[in-house]
Amino acid sequence: MTHPGAIAVFAFDNSSSHNAYASDALNAKTMNVNPGGKQPKMRDTIFNGQIQHMVFPSDYPNLELRNKPKGMRIILQERQLWKEGMIGFCNNNFSRGDCCMRHILEQEDDFRNQRCLLREVIERRGHKVIFYPKFHCEFNFIEIYWGDAKRYTRRNCDYTWRGLQKIVPEALDLISLKQIRGYAQKSFRYMDAYRKGLDPKQAEYAVRKYKRHRVIPPTIFEQL
Repeated sequence: MTHPGAIAVFAFDNSSSHNAYASDALNAKTMNVNPGGKQPKMRDTIFNGQIQHMVFPSDYPNLELRNKPKGMRIILQERQLWKEGMIGFCNNNFSRGDCCMRHILEQEDDFRNQRCLLREVIERRGHKVIFYPKFHCEFNFIEIYWGDAKRYTRRNCDYTWRGLQKIVPEALDLISLKQIRGYAQKSFRYMDAYRKGLDPKQAEYAVRKYKRHRVIPPTIFEQL
Protein backbone atom coordinates (compact mmCIF):
# COMPACT_ATOMS: atom_id res chain seq x y z
CA MET A 1 0.00 0.00 0.00
CA THR A 2 1.22 3.50 -0.84
CA HIS A 3 -0.96 5.27 1.75
CA PRO A 4 -2.02 2.78 4.46
CA GLY A 5 -4.96 3.92 6.57
CA ALA A 6 -5.82 6.79 4.23
CA ILE A 7 -9.40 7.51 3.21
CA ALA A 8 -9.71 8.08 -0.52
CA VAL A 9 -12.31 10.28 -2.19
CA PHE A 10 -13.48 8.91 -5.55
CA ALA A 11 -15.11 11.41 -7.89
CA PHE A 12 -17.32 10.34 -10.81
CA ASP A 13 -19.52 12.03 -13.35
CA ASN A 14 -23.24 11.27 -13.53
CA SER A 15 -23.19 8.74 -16.37
CA SER A 16 -25.86 6.04 -16.29
CA SER A 17 -23.24 3.30 -15.85
CA HIS A 18 -21.93 4.96 -12.68
CA ASN A 19 -25.45 5.02 -11.23
CA ALA A 20 -26.22 1.36 -11.95
CA TYR A 21 -27.52 -0.79 -9.07
CA ALA A 22 -26.29 -4.17 -7.90
CA SER A 23 -28.26 -7.13 -9.26
CA ASP A 24 -29.90 -7.70 -5.86
CA ALA A 25 -30.49 -4.03 -5.01
CA LEU A 26 -33.90 -2.76 -3.87
CA ASN A 27 -35.32 -1.40 -7.10
CA ALA A 28 -39.10 -1.25 -7.56
CA LYS A 29 -38.70 -0.64 -11.30
CA THR A 30 -37.49 -4.20 -11.80
CA MET A 31 -40.23 -5.89 -9.72
CA ASN A 32 -43.33 -7.72 -10.93
CA VAL A 33 -46.73 -7.43 -9.30
CA ASN A 34 -46.90 -11.17 -8.57
CA PRO A 35 -44.31 -13.68 -7.31
CA GLY A 36 -41.76 -15.38 -9.55
CA GLY A 37 -41.14 -14.55 -13.18
CA LYS A 38 -38.02 -12.84 -14.48
CA GLN A 39 -37.77 -10.25 -11.72
CA PRO A 40 -34.45 -10.30 -9.81
CA LYS A 41 -33.98 -11.84 -6.39
CA MET A 42 -33.45 -8.86 -4.11
CA ARG A 43 -31.56 -8.70 -0.85
CA ASP A 44 -33.29 -8.78 2.52
CA THR A 45 -34.18 -5.40 3.95
CA ILE A 46 -35.22 -3.81 7.24
CA PHE A 47 -38.77 -2.54 7.69
CA ASN A 48 -40.03 -1.20 11.04
CA GLY A 49 -36.95 -2.58 12.75
CA GLN A 50 -37.47 -6.13 11.47
CA ILE A 51 -35.97 -8.14 8.63
CA GLN A 52 -38.20 -8.45 5.59
CA HIS A 53 -37.28 -11.18 3.14
CA MET A 54 -37.73 -10.22 -0.50
CA VAL A 55 -37.56 -13.87 -1.56
CA PHE A 56 -39.63 -16.82 -0.29
CA PRO A 57 -37.57 -19.15 1.96
CA SER A 58 -36.45 -22.56 0.74
CA ASP A 59 -38.83 -24.27 3.21
CA TYR A 60 -41.93 -22.25 2.26
CA PRO A 61 -45.10 -24.44 2.41
CA ASN A 62 -46.01 -23.71 -1.22
CA LEU A 63 -43.38 -25.67 -3.16
CA GLU A 64 -43.85 -23.60 -6.32
CA LEU A 65 -42.92 -20.39 -4.50
CA ARG A 66 -39.79 -21.61 -2.76
CA ASN A 67 -36.78 -19.37 -3.49
CA LYS A 68 -38.93 -17.17 -5.76
CA PRO A 69 -39.07 -13.35 -5.54
CA LYS A 70 -42.19 -12.21 -3.72
CA GLY A 71 -43.23 -9.40 -6.03
CA MET A 72 -44.71 -6.02 -5.12
CA ARG A 73 -48.16 -7.15 -3.99
CA ILE A 74 -46.89 -9.45 -1.23
CA ILE A 75 -44.20 -7.01 -0.11
CA LEU A 76 -46.85 -4.29 0.26
CA GLN A 77 -49.19 -6.67 2.09
CA GLU A 78 -46.44 -7.56 4.56
CA ARG A 79 -45.92 -3.85 5.16
CA GLN A 80 -49.69 -3.30 5.52
CA LEU A 81 -49.61 -0.86 2.63
CA TRP A 82 -51.75 -2.89 0.28
CA LYS A 83 -55.15 -1.52 -0.78
CA GLU A 84 -57.81 -3.41 -2.70
CA GLY A 85 -57.90 -2.48 -6.39
CA MET A 86 -54.37 -1.07 -6.40
CA ILE A 87 -52.67 -1.20 -9.81
CA GLY A 88 -49.09 -2.30 -10.31
CA PHE A 89 -47.89 0.48 -12.61
CA CYS A 90 -49.13 3.83 -13.86
CA ASN A 91 -48.12 6.23 -16.61
CA ASN A 92 -47.37 9.05 -14.19
CA ASN A 93 -43.65 9.85 -14.29
CA PHE A 94 -43.92 11.97 -11.16
CA SER A 95 -45.20 9.93 -8.27
CA ARG A 96 -48.13 11.13 -6.16
CA GLY A 97 -47.09 8.50 -3.62
CA ASP A 98 -50.15 6.25 -3.79
CA CYS A 99 -50.94 6.02 -7.50
CA CYS A 100 -49.58 2.49 -7.98
CA MET A 101 -47.59 -0.27 -6.27
CA ARG A 102 -44.30 0.74 -7.87
CA HIS A 103 -44.52 4.37 -6.75
CA ILE A 104 -45.56 3.39 -3.23
CA LEU A 105 -42.52 1.16 -2.88
CA GLU A 106 -40.25 3.82 -4.35
CA GLN A 107 -41.33 6.17 -1.54
CA GLU A 108 -40.35 3.69 1.17
CA ASP A 109 -37.16 4.61 3.05
CA ASP A 110 -35.22 1.46 2.21
CA PHE A 111 -35.99 1.72 -1.50
CA ARG A 112 -35.48 5.49 -1.63
CA ASN A 113 -32.11 5.23 0.12
CA GLN A 114 -30.79 2.40 -2.02
CA ARG A 115 -27.31 3.31 -3.19
CA CYS A 116 -25.73 2.51 -6.54
CA LEU A 117 -23.25 -0.36 -6.82
CA LEU A 118 -20.28 1.97 -7.23
CA ARG A 119 -21.03 3.76 -3.97
CA GLU A 120 -21.73 0.51 -2.12
CA VAL A 121 -18.43 -1.11 -3.12
CA ILE A 122 -16.30 1.95 -2.32
CA GLU A 123 -17.99 2.90 0.97
CA ARG A 124 -17.91 -0.72 2.13
CA ARG A 125 -14.12 -0.39 2.10
CA GLY A 126 -14.19 2.79 4.17
CA HIS A 127 -13.67 5.33 1.40
CA LYS A 128 -15.86 8.18 0.13
CA VAL A 129 -17.65 8.89 -3.16
CA ILE A 130 -18.79 12.14 -4.73
CA PHE A 131 -20.62 12.67 -8.02
CA TYR A 132 -20.11 15.75 -10.14
CA PRO A 133 -23.22 17.78 -11.04
CA LYS A 134 -24.92 16.73 -14.24
CA PHE A 135 -24.09 18.57 -17.47
CA HIS A 136 -20.89 20.11 -16.04
CA CYS A 137 -17.99 18.16 -17.53
CA GLU A 138 -15.67 21.09 -16.74
CA PHE A 139 -15.68 19.97 -13.09
CA ASN A 140 -14.12 16.64 -14.04
CA PHE A 141 -10.49 17.16 -14.98
CA ILE A 142 -10.22 13.68 -16.48
CA GLU A 143 -12.26 15.06 -19.39
CA ILE A 144 -9.41 17.47 -20.18
CA TYR A 145 -6.98 14.58 -19.93
CA TRP A 146 -9.07 12.49 -22.37
CA GLY A 147 -9.37 15.51 -24.66
CA ASP A 148 -5.62 15.97 -24.96
CA ALA A 149 -5.06 12.24 -25.42
CA LYS A 150 -7.68 12.09 -28.19
CA ARG A 151 -6.21 15.16 -29.88
CA TYR A 152 -2.78 13.49 -30.02
CA THR A 153 -4.36 10.26 -31.25
CA ARG A 154 -6.19 11.99 -34.10
CA ARG A 155 -3.01 13.71 -35.28
CA ASN A 156 -0.80 10.64 -35.16
CA CYS A 157 -2.89 7.56 -35.92
CA ASP A 158 -3.44 5.94 -39.31
CA TYR A 159 -7.09 5.13 -38.42
CA THR A 160 -6.59 1.37 -38.42
CA TRP A 161 -7.35 -0.91 -35.48
CA ARG A 162 -3.68 -1.84 -35.13
CA GLY A 163 -2.72 1.80 -35.32
CA LEU A 164 -5.13 2.73 -32.53
CA GLN A 165 -3.91 -0.12 -30.34
CA LYS A 166 -0.42 1.33 -30.64
CA ILE A 167 -1.14 5.05 -30.43
CA VAL A 168 -3.75 5.24 -27.64
CA PRO A 169 -1.46 3.94 -24.84
CA GLU A 170 1.26 6.21 -26.20
CA ALA A 171 -1.08 9.21 -26.08
CA LEU A 172 -2.08 8.50 -22.48
CA ASP A 173 1.52 8.02 -21.34
CA LEU A 174 2.70 11.25 -22.95
CA ILE A 175 0.61 13.35 -20.59
CA SER A 176 2.70 14.04 -17.50
CA LEU A 177 1.60 14.15 -13.89
CA LYS A 178 2.38 17.88 -13.88
CA GLN A 179 -0.08 18.39 -16.75
CA ILE A 180 -2.75 16.34 -14.99
CA ARG A 181 -2.35 18.47 -11.86
CA GLY A 182 -2.80 21.52 -14.07
CA TYR A 183 -6.04 20.06 -15.40
CA ALA A 184 -7.22 19.54 -11.83
CA GLN A 185 -6.44 23.16 -10.92
CA LYS A 186 -8.41 24.33 -13.94
CA SER A 187 -11.43 22.34 -12.78
CA PHE A 188 -11.03 23.80 -9.29
CA ARG A 189 -11.10 27.30 -10.79
CA TYR A 190 -14.39 26.51 -12.51
CA MET A 191 -15.83 25.32 -9.18
CA ASP A 192 -14.59 28.47 -7.46
CA ALA A 193 -16.08 30.67 -10.18
CA TYR A 194 -19.52 29.13 -9.77
CA ARG A 195 -19.26 29.36 -5.99
CA LYS A 196 -18.64 33.09 -6.39
CA GLY A 197 -21.87 33.42 -8.38
CA LEU A 198 -20.54 33.70 -11.94
CA ASP A 199 -22.67 32.41 -14.80
CA PRO A 200 -21.15 29.97 -17.38
CA LYS A 201 -19.89 32.66 -19.77
CA GLN A 202 -18.37 34.69 -16.94
CA ALA A 203 -16.80 31.55 -15.47
CA GLU A 204 -15.23 30.70 -18.82
CA TYR A 205 -13.71 34.18 -19.04
CA ALA A 206 -12.43 34.09 -15.46
CA VAL A 207 -10.86 30.63 -15.79
CA ARG A 208 -9.01 31.67 -18.94
CA LYS A 209 -7.85 35.01 -17.48
CA TYR A 210 -6.61 33.55 -14.19
CA LYS A 211 -5.04 30.37 -15.52
CA ARG A 212 -2.06 30.78 -13.19
CA HIS A 213 -4.27 31.05 -10.11
CA ARG A 214 -5.74 28.32 -7.96
CA VAL A 215 -8.89 30.33 -7.26
CA ILE A 216 -10.67 33.24 -8.89
CA PRO A 217 -9.87 36.50 -7.03
CA PRO A 218 -12.82 38.48 -5.59
CA THR A 219 -11.87 41.41 -7.84
CA ILE A 220 -13.29 39.51 -10.82
CA PHE A 221 -16.60 41.31 -10.43
CA GLU A 222 -14.90 44.66 -11.05
CA GLN A 223 -13.82 43.42 -14.49
CA LEU A 224 -17.16 42.04 -15.66
